[in-house]
Amino acid sequence: MPPRFRPVTGLSIVVALALVACTGGGSPAPSPSPLPSPSPSPGPEFTIDVSPPELPLEIRMLLPGEESSFLVRVSDLAPGAGAVVISATAEGATITEIIQPTPDKPVGAVWLVPAPATEETTGSITITAGCGTATTTVERTFKVFPMADERGQDARPHFERWIDWLIEAHPELGIDEATEWQPRFVSTLLIVSHYAYYSDEWELTIAWHNMIPPDDWSEIHLRHRGVDLTPSLAFRQDSMANETEPHAVTPPEVVVR
Repeated sequence: MPPRFRPVTGLSIVVALALVACTGGGSPAPSPSPLPSPSPSPGPEFTIDVSPPELPLEIRMLLPGEESSFLVRVSDLAPGAGAVVISATAEGATITEIIQPTPDKPVGAVWLVPAPATEETTGSITITAGCGTATTTVERTFKVFPMADERGQDARPHFERWIDWLIEAHPELGIDEATEWQPRFVSTLLIVSHYAYYSDEWELTIAWHNMIPPDDWSEIHLRHRGVDLTPSLAFRQDSMANETEPHAVTPPEVVVR
């Protein structure tokens, strides 16, 4: 008997096409790829200056247990970029205080105390400034020299003489009899001795030449704290024994520690 053929209806064609669409022999359509996550926008660019500089190393010879500091100035920061936060770590010393820079006082400070030592050693400090996702790091080394602070007593007469002169000759500095000062040892240099005094507004460093007249000069270097990275004013008395009149001189280019 000849085979019978069932007529194909319109409904059968629709069903067949639907099955081909779902299970056809062709490759399945790829799933849409997820959109890439946007990369974090870079933080604002800026620079930091740390004082004293790395060289010469002799300008920062610290004493074990005597507090000292490195100054940090932030610059080239775009307006509205936000605050820059200073952090620090040290080897051979303990970080004791970090004074953050502000718009009014752009020079911050990192204070540290070298560890006890019985022989000359070298320590280091790493200072990091961050703003958003941007960071900048500066490293400094320092010498630690185990000697006693015996200069405070020698420096005191110089300090008192200079303070009296500043009060009379430069009242615009705001220094008077009521200004409180904190003494700090700086520099182990021998021929030219140094000693520093800190008030809330000023860092005053005295330098004096241990020689006979007329080479027995004395100087003061004044740095406005929070504002200046290096001394902005300096005065010199050419001979202490001869009581010569103090006069202005060029400030040093670096701070001494």
